[in-house]
Amino acid sequence: MSLRLWVFGALSTAAASAGLLAGHSGAAHFAALLAGGFLVWTIVEYLMHRLAFHGFAPHIEHHADPTDPSYILAPLWLSTSAALALFGVFCLVTRSWTAGASMISGVIAGYVAYEAIHLRIHSAKRGGALLRALRKHHYYHHFNNDRVCFGVTSPLWDVVFGSAPGSRRETAG
Repeated sequence: MSLRLWVFGALSTAAASAGLLAGHSGAAHFAALLAGGFLVWTIVEYLMHRLAFHGFAPHIEHHADPTDPSYILAPLWLSTSAALALFGVFCLVTRSWTAGASMISGVIAGYVAYEAIHLRIHSAKRGGALLRALRKHHYYHHFNNDRVCFGVTSPLWDVVFGSAPGSRRETAG
């Protein structure tokens, strides 16, 4: 985890600095792009888990041994290449590398938070009410039904896409 924090901490700091210093739209615009990137992260997390991870060997092993840290964290090559691809998409969509940098810094912040929260969910440490609620949601996915509860850091997209506990997706079979 420490290498990941250094790599993504440096990338996020560089991206945020580029977006804030080189952008000419002000702090409010930067903050909106950063928040937008963070929101994008939540949907990426959900979609990656729901559509891609179930079928990759390391994720299958994570379900088989959910406390092994080597299967809790995403492979560094995957997260780095995904960040670079998203940065390219953001630059194309916004037609600005500074706006793309601001957004990717929000995505990276969300990703680092995801990794830290996912590690903590699978640890023996109790945590506060929010962590316990996230753990309950995530453990439902692990130990009751792996066809629901794909959000790790938030159940938002499980509610939106009908993959929360008790949803049609779960009761259909």
